[in-house]
Amino acid sequence: MIPVSGKGCVILLLVILAPALLCAVSSGFLNSVGISTALDSLVKPSLPTILLPAEKIPGLGGITNTFVATMLADILILALFGLGLRRLRRNPDDLVPHSRWQNLLEMWIEWMYGMAEKTMGGKARRVFWVGATIFIFVLIANWMELLPGFDSVGFIEQADEGGTGYAKGSFLGIPALVGPLEGQSSPGYVLRPLLRAANTDLNTTLALALVVMALVQFYGARELGLWNYLSSRFIPIRRLNQGRPMGFIDLFVGALETVGEFAKIISFSFRLFGNIFAGQVLLFMMGFLIPFVFFGVLAFWGLELFVGAIQALVFMMLTFVFMATAMAHHGDEHG
Repeated sequence: MIPVSGKGCVILLLVILAPALLCAVSSGFLNSVGISTALDSLVKPSLPTILLPAEKIPGLGGITNTFVATMLADILILALFGLGLRRLRRNPDDLVPHSRWQNLLEMWIEWMYGMAEKTMGGKARRVFWVGATIFIFVLIANWMELLPGFDSVGFIEQADEGGTGYAKGSFLGIPALVGPLEGQSSPGYVLRPLLRAANTDLNTTLALALVVMALVQFYGARELGLWNYLSSRFIPIRRLNQGRPMGFIDLFVGALETVGEFAKIISFSFRLFGNIFAGQVLLFMMGFLIPFVFFGVLAFWGLELFVGAIQALVFMMLTFVFMATAMAHHGDEHG
C-alpha cells in the first residue's frame, strides 16, 4: 500500500478547491453564464475587446494607440538616460558616478557591452549600439504594458453587430463598462483603449526586424566590402566562373542564404509580437476570471514581467549573433 500523509492530502485539497473559491468571490466566466458571485453587488467584470490590429484613436486621424505607446516609451527612455547621464554629458572626463541612478545605468550598459563582447569579440564596439538600443526599447515597451491605464482607459463605443458588448454604467463616478448585458437587445458597448503595448502591434515588431536586418547587411558589406560580402553569402559564383560543377551547389546555397535572411525578419517579428500579444490576452483573461483576487492576478503580472525581459534579451542577443555572422571573414567562420 502506498503511504499517504495528512499534509499531502490537505495540500492536494487546497489545490483543487482554490480555483473554485477564487471564482466564487468574483468570476467573469460565471457571470457570463448567468451564475452570480459574491462581489456582483459591487461590479461585474468585463473582458476587454481582443483585436489583432491596433485601434485608431478618435480625433487623431490615423494615429493608433500602439503608436502613442511607442512615443511614450521613447520619451521615457530619453528622460531616464538624460537625467541619469547628464553630469557625464557635461564633463565626459568625470568617470565617477554622482548618483545611484547614474551608477545603475552604467552597470546596465556595461552588462550589455559584456554580452556583445562575448558574442562579437573586438567588433562589438562598432555595433554595440544597435543591440543595446533594441534591448532598451523592447524592454521598456514590454514593461509599459503592465502599467495601470494600458488597455483599461479609453473611449467607450457601441459594439459592432454580432460582436460581444457590455452594459455601460459608472464606477466611482467614472463612465465604465459594468458587466454583461441583461435583457437588452442592443449589441452593447466596448472599450477602445487609449494606450496599448507597442509590441502587441505587428507593425512595430516588423519595423524593428527590418531595421536590424538592414543594419546587419550594411555592417557586413562595410566589413568585407560590398562585392565580397554578396559573393561570399548570396551570389557565390567563384567556383562557377572557374568551370567547376560544384558552383551550382554554391548558387543553391546562396539562394538558401537569401531565403534565410527574409526568414529572420519573419522570425524576429512574430516571436516578439506573439509572446507579448499572448501575454496581454493572458492578463485580460485572468483579470476577467479572478479580478478581485490580487495575489492571483499578481502572479501572472510577475510572469509577464519576466517574459518581457526575456524577449528583449533574445532580440538583443540574436542581433549580436547575426551581426557577428555577417561581419565574419571566411577564415573566421571556419577557423
